[in-house]
Amino acid sequence: MTLKAQRTVLSLSLSLAAVFSAQAAAADCDERVYDLLKAAYPGAADETGDNGEFLRTAGKNARWIKADEVACRVWPASPDKTLLAVRLRHEAADNDTETADLEVLVADSKQPRILQRYREDEALQSDAIRISALTLDTARYRLNETTTAFGVRVEYSGSSRANPYGSTQLNLYVADGDTLRPVLRKLEVALDRGEWDTNCAGEFETVKRTVAIDAKRDRGYAGLRVASVEEARRNVAKGEDCADLPVSKHQRVARLAFDGREYTVPADLRGL
Repeated sequence: MTLKAQRTVLSLSLSLAAVFSAQAAAADCDERVYDLLKAAYPGAADETGDNGEFLRTAGKNARWIKADEVACRVWPASPDKTLLAVRLRHEAADNDTETADLEVLVADSKQPRILQRYREDEALQSDAIRISALTLDTARYRLNETTTAFGVRVEYSGSSRANPYGSTQLNLYVADGDTLRPVLRKLEVALDRGEWDTNCAGEFETVKRTVAIDAKRDRGYAGLRVASVEEARRNVAKGEDCADLPVSKHQRVARLAFDGREYTVPADLRGL
């Protein structure tokens, strides 16, 4: 076998090992969710209702947690830690309008122990625009030599077929002693919306944004470069066909500076 072939085999082996390691970590995280929730909310009790099974937190202001709504991931930047994003419903029932708290947890990857946490009351609101998912963003947001942030993405979807709507917002968190601190709030990283006749004719807008670390620093943290691709298109009926016509496409880059407390997000980049 040539040296080049040996390197190729080694590269493939390492890639497969990384894939299997990631899959194993995800499976382990899913299996540990219940124990981690019990550690995070002592006294929480299992409860079965019309809308499935929940954990009901103890105390006067009880909250309801669906395990399958909890985002869980071993943190690649620090594999000894496991990240969770928890939707704490104010009611067990699914209603047209709903309020929930958001709690972000950092847990020990080897034992059910919570290391850091941050809770925002009434952070998740659903009405005509509903929260469809919470996901963890573990891209390497290295803000300085000793600080790496991780993200929580909140996905929203609309209920109107004639006015489709979808949005994803990104929040970033960093460790601050035995707590977490949000450093970025409600940056809209994806947007899909439109208005149409439910048959063909209509106008649609799509926005996709990526976040990268900037070399320049502000008050100790690197800036964030937000690259946006914004597209508009129109559907027009042509006989029995429906033509999708591009209207415009724009690209732009914005830099978010750290003000000493958090990154300032301008109104045109901020979600709901």
